[in-house]
Amino acid sequence: MSERLPPAARRVLEDAVLCWIAVSTPNGPHCTPVVFVLDGGRLWLTTARGSVKARAWRERPHVAGLVVAGGVAVSLRGEVRAFDALDPFSWPAATIDAPRIARAAARFSMKNAKFFAGYAVDARRVPFAWTPPGRVFAEVRLTEGLVIEGGRLTPWGAWLPGLVAARGSYQPLPRTRLIDLRVPRDVRERVGDEGTGALAVGPAGRPAVLPARWRRLAGEGCYEVAASAGALGFAAVRDGTPAALTIDRASSWRAAGMAGMSLSGTAELFVPERGAKGRLRMIEHLERITTDAPAEQLALVRIRPERAVWWRGWASGTVAR
Repeated sequence: MSERLPPAARRVLEDAVLCWIAVSTPNGPHCTPVVFVLDGGRLWLTTARGSVKARAWRERPHVAGLVVAGGVAVSLRGEVRAFDALDPFSWPAATIDAPRIARAAARFSMKNAKFFAGYAVDARRVPFAWTPPGRVFAEVRLTEGLVIEGGRLTPWGAWLPGLVAARGSYQPLPRTRLIDLRVPRDVRERVGDEGTGALAVGPAGRPAVLPARWRRLAGEGCYEVAASAGALGFAAVRDGTPAALTIDRASSWRAAGMAGMSLSGTAELFVPERGAKGRLRMIEHLERITTDAPAEQLALVRIRPERAVWWRGWASGTVAR
């Protein structure tokens, strides 16, 4: 399918290092970053055999993702197929596709060689789930996507534009304690109180992952996110949709140096251009988050997390209300 990718999308998918992959779960979207490679017009990646992603794929082989490089973002959707040396049901497909899988695996190893070097440095500490025997190799057949370049949105495949179903007024939330205070302090300090991230949001079973800027509002117990209103429209997002904000600090070569959180809750949506009550306050909050785009092109997404998945190197955990 690579010949059908827009040139801008192909460049991003070839140049980027990480892909934020999201799957649907009973707790809403689950979104984490992984290394990957584009080969044969498809994305190839690995994950632990017992991971949330791998378990979700067995139930519903659909994924969404976000890749960013050179100031251009590609939001994508696709169908996933996993190849597991310990799963006899995957052996027939793996046998038939062996040459293609071998080529993709070789390209995956070459592109991500520096991360494999990091594993070698930390060899004595690497858990089984992070070693080749503990992982599955997965292929994502891309079905549709959206190139986001500044204020320009270019869809491909079956993705069609829509509208954001937002709230009619904006009001501050009552004070409450943020759930992320139960995340290890060093993880919180690594990610900070503002920055860039990946917002997984959309209808159940068909989330989209979009680039976002965010800030933490400790007093209101929430995170506020600025995202393209047009991109949220493509994702068919409605107020009250389950969402996950993934914020992380990646290492350029060493998995042991990565840290981050994925914060899940319900998305409250506000669009200033709709002339809703509290419009000036919405614009003020958006401008505190980012000045990269006019506030009129953005939507404000507010998430009061009910669940936080955190990771630091090989360690990870979950906290919930």
